Amino acid sequence: MCLSYHLIEDFTIVNIMRQSCSRSHFSGVAAPRQTFLVTVADSSNGATEVLAVEWATPLSVRPPLFGISISPNKHTSQMIRSAGVFTVNVPSTDILKQTVWAGTHTGRQHKDKITAAGLTSQRSGWNVNAVSIGEAVASFECKVVNEIPVGNHVLFIGEVMSVDASDELFDRQRGSWHTEKIRSILRVAYDTYTTTNRETLSLN
Repeated sequence: MCLSYHLIEDFTIVNIMRQSCSRSHFSGVAAPRQTFLVTVADSSNGATEVLAVEWATPLSVRPPLFGISISPNKHTSQMIRSAGVFTVNVPSTDILKQTVWAGTHTGRQHKDKITAAGLTSQRSGWNVNAVSIGEAVASFECKVVNEIPVGNHVLFIGEVMSVDASDELFDRQRGSWHTEKIRSILRVAYDTYTTTNRETLSLN
């Protein structure tokens, strides 16, 4: 494969002034991060759980693996451990308010937390405990294949079992979002968020 680069003639290197920060600030320095809505259900009692998660990442293509890092004390962790599945939903800024609510309220106080968040649940065809968000622009359902303690969090590794995405926003031929249309939620820190813009940088 050959990459072509468009060189900018007046390109100059600028030295950036930096100052030492607390080690605890590393997560802020690593921001903004995309916010996902992680969902799971308990078919035995009709309970649903939804949690806003930023510490999440693809881990492998073959097999398709995705990891989410959350506190083991979260109600979501307990439900995922029991169900053995979780769904990663991609929210847009259209449901920012509901997404923030999901990240600041516990499922211990809301049996059907998805409905309580003002969202709609959709049941999976392959697992009764896999549930997705109807208002999300995409989702992929995962079967838990490993659970690894990482500091004060636990990393749930899931094998992706099914994927669906918006026809309007996702280019299936390229396997990527239409960046001029998608407005993903990117968390900067605390209650500050940003989103994708129309500027796309490409080396071709």
